[in-house]
Amino acid sequence: MIAMERYHAILTFFVPALCVSLATEAQTRKPELPVDTVTSEIVFQDLLYRHPPQTKNPSEEKVFGCPIEPQPEYPGGYNAMYKFIETHRQMPRAAKRARISGRVFLAFNIEATGEITHVAVLKGLGFGCDEEAVRLVESMPRWKPGKRDGKPARVRFNLPISFAIK
Repeated sequence: MIAMERYHAILTFFVPALCVSLATEAQTRKPELPVDTVTSEIVFQDLLYRHPPQTKNPSEEKVFGCPIEPQPEYPGGYNAMYKFIETHRQMPRAAKRARISGRVFLAFNIEATGEITHVAVLKGLGFGCDEEAVRLVESMPRWKPGKRDGKPARVRFNLPISFAIK
């Protein structure tokens, strides 16, 4: 009877310990790599070379981001643009009260027609300055568009607009 109790005590202690040990080993075991890894690489490389890429004549390829000549221009040039900004910019009340000064960085498209579209604030000041800068750019007259290959083209343009308390 005593032997049976010892046997039962041993089983109740070692069986759960054995189960925990096996479960831990199963969780930490690393999966084995497939045997045909090299074969699959060769097949993959073989597929790459079966259909070599078609090369184009460099003169036929269009490179986006290439220089636009001439660049888009505000009617009358940069001095006229800054004069327009100075005369039409209104300092928002919230910015005046908070005594905010700084620059709002905008990005916008100048279409092939010279129209300004997709005005976005890249870095703003808040306190109404961002909205005022967007309003200001959207109210600008049509620009003289930039050209690519002698044809008018859409250009993305960045512009900082300064706000300061006078």
